[in-house]
Amino acid sequence: MEKITEQAMSAAAVQQMNVWEQKYYDITELYALNEELMETVELAANPEAQLEIVAPLIETLGEATEVLTEEYVALCEGSSTRTAAKSKIEANLRKVYVAIHDYQKRVRETKNAAMMVVKKIKRQLEQVIANFVEFVTLSLDRVMQKQDIEELNAHHASIALMLHSVGQGQ
Repeated sequence: MEKITEQAMSAAAVQQMNVWEQKYYDITELYALNEELMETVELAANPEAQLEIVAPLIETLGEATEVLTEEYVALCEGSSTRTAAKSKIEANLRKVYVAIHDYQKRVRETKNAAMMVVKKIKRQLEQVIANFVEFVTLSLDRVMQKQDIEELNAHHASIALMLHSVGQGQ
């Protein structure tokens, strides 16, 4: 009986590791999207102008993704405190959202080749946030603007429920 319990626990641990690994790849997908942003420069009629438009977002997204992946691994391993991780996660998500809004201000009057990639980045960030919510309670009002929170709630019911629960606790 004890051996069956050990096998079941081992299978559950392997399954949990597979889930964590997939969620890690959700975060690293931001690197691939950053590459797509860089491709818009290479394909642009005026690469210099396109680089000027997307460079701040590319740099911010790359740096933030590095920190987010490190914090996710630390949380999975239990080598980071939730409080320390929360502040780093929120700060880096905030940097990316600010960079996205700055990009949108720069291209407000024109259609830019990177717009579709930026939409993909925002959706991927929502998934990343959903993955981190399992470990830490994020203060999304510190990370993003109200419109972004509403979009997030519309796409991820679990996050909307978490925000409601946090609001009820206050």
